Amino acid sequence: MAGKYDKFISNPPHRQIKADEDGRVVFDGLFVRHPQLGYNMSMGHQFVKKPFVSNNPCHTHNFQEFLAWYSGNPNDPEEFNAEVVLYLGEEQEKHVFTKPTIVSLPPGMPHCPLIITRVDSPIIQIEIMLVGEGGTRDPFWSEDPLYNRIMEEYRQGRMIAP
Repeated sequence: MAGKYDKFISNPPHRQIKADEDGRVVFDGLFVRHPQLGYNMSMGHQFVKKPFVSNNPCHTHNFQEFLAWYSGNPNDPEEFNAEVVLYLGEEQEKHVFTKPTIVSLPPGMPHCPLIITRVDSPIIQIEIMLVGEGGTRDPFWSEDPLYNRIMEEYRQGRMIAP
């Protein structure tokens, strides 16, 4: 039955994103983009069940972005049996999250790499981008030495496996 307000309802499709360099899965969840929403926003949601290294070296956007990690336990929303590492700013200041967290990334703020180093029980990862057409994602450096080191350690088996 078609309803008067159907245009305000979206069913996000399942999307899997793999890293170009080695095909590892870096996103496997529901993702809806601005054209489907009819608004300048895109959003991804996934359950994280094992550690992984993101495919994002340090970069910036011309839009506001939010990253969030929550408990995957509906009976205890404060449970967070995981560790998330995110680097922020041009100095790549290391931040380690071991409880539910939301990070606000204003336009132009350098961020990443992102590594989920430990997952003892599933967590939820959410990404919200306040952008429609014209959004940019620009590398902060032509080469990100920290990301390159992290990926080399991963390839040599000295870091978590995705």
